[in-house]
Amino acid sequence: MKRRSTGQKSSGYIRRIRIAALLLLALLAAGCRTEPKEPEIWVQEAPGKDETGAEIEQEIQKEEEIAAPDQEGLHPAAEEDEAKRTAKEERAFVTDYISAPLLETTPIRYLSMEIGGTAEEVRFNWMSPGSQPGAVEWKNTGTGETALFTAQCETASCESGYYVNKAEVTGIEPGSTYTYRVGSDEGGWSPEYEYKTPEDTGDDFTFLVVSDAQIGQSQNEKMARTVDRWNKVLTRLTNYVPEAQFLLHTGDQVANYGSAKQYHGFMDHLPLYRIPLAPVTGNHDVPNESTLETMGDPPLPYFYEHFNVPNRSETCGLSQYDKDGCYYFLRGDALFIVLNSGTNQPVETFEDYVAEVVGQYQDAKWRILIEHYPAYSSVEKYQARLENDKECLARIADDNFIDLVLTGHDHAYTRSMFTDRHSVPYEEYDYASGATAVNPKGTMYVTCSTASGCLYQELAPNEYAAVQGQPHAPMALKIDVTENEIHIMAYLVETWTVYDEYTIYKDL
Repeated sequence: MKRRSTGQKSSGYIRRIRIAALLLLALLAAGCRTEPKEPEIWVQEAPGKDETGAEIEQEIQKEEEIAAPDQEGLHPAAEEDEAKRTAKEERAFVTDYISAPLLETTPIRYLSMEIGGTAEEVRFNWMSPGSQPGAVEWKNTGTGETALFTAQCETASCESGYYVNKAEVTGIEPGSTYTYRVGSDEGGWSPEYEYKTPEDTGDDFTFLVVSDAQIGQSQNEKMARTVDRWNKVLTRLTNYVPEAQFLLHTGDQVANYGSAKQYHGFMDHLPLYRIPLAPVTGNHDVPNESTLETMGDPPLPYFYEHFNVPNRSETCGLSQYDKDGCYYFLRGDALFIVLNSGTNQPVETFEDYVAEVVGQYQDAKWRILIEHYPAYSSVEKYQARLENDKECLARIADDNFIDLVLTGHDHAYTRSMFTDRHSVPYEEYDYASGATAVNPKGTMYVTCSTASGCLYQELAPNEYAAVQGQPHAPMALKIDVTENEIHIMAYLVETWTVYDEYTIYKDL
């Protein structure tokens, strides 16, 4: 073996020292920090192990929100800060299955809390094995006052051996904390849950919009992954927007209207026991002649037996085999009208219904219409198919001075221009993300993409769209209503970034 000289050894040693020093300097200059790797499959994390939504919200408020559609041209440092913030948000996107007892620990099934006709009411729906009417045991934690609200009870047709209970709680006060449980001594009681009402802000309020959870859509993934992501979305929304008065879901709660497993996947989530739900019937939620053959489930009133909506019409919007019906409710100075347009009823039935409801509440400054099918679809296979919906909605909206129409179905995002009753756009307004339209003519239509990420549809050209996009991420809308404004913000929920926003201002 050939030996190296002492000089060669010293030279090599010094060279290694220099290389190590250079590497250390490079690491220091880059501010190198190892980020934890996100697990491929989401796992349950106990509260307190990660940062809470409130803590993260405080940090986010200190930063400028950067809209998703246009982030080009950012300074490298800003890009790095945004990347770190996004990674932080993704790590905090967790489920909530353990902060309160799960419903499945009792005989009660399918508990849901729905919006009331006004903010002073909430409605409950559940199934129990007891044949006697159940009740809502309602307690004001501040005063200690407890009340029982008795339910109407009838035999469930879609759940053998169970009974449907529908109850209404009234006299709710803003800025209060309540606990409640539902059931009876005969049929058992649900766990106790907490409901905090938003503070009294007069006619100003906030609400959330999601769409097409479509639990059980198996085209892309197993149902368990969709259910888990749906829970993460609900947890984030209720943590980050605690001031929201209700959560509007614009249809397709499940993929197969007759699947008990899918209804469990949609409904059995703790966040849904903390915020009233405003459900809308979608084409997957109710049976008709064509779906009966493809899905094979019996023609039963599934939507009606799972949800308890206010002011339900018994003549307009009734599906072929269901008792769902159109409905409406009031919040602040806004009138919300929910249409079940997936029926074979004549268009005139819906036109007369909306005109009748608007006529009862002519003083409502804001008028918001909701249905599942979009008037101006951005998905090619739907565009020709929904031509009748476009014509019908345009007439109804314009004739009744509707300010905003909220829809789903596309699994993609679209914000339209303001259009008239013939679907002719008003092109004189600034439609850029972040802009404001002052006293606009016509109606704006916003289609929310899927909140669960169960399926994403690709886009086609849309002549009515001011903004359209497919972010391939779960989406939700946060809408603030004040005396003079409707402020719409579309969020990518996983990273809590603003995808689009727009303000309708009206001082008339």
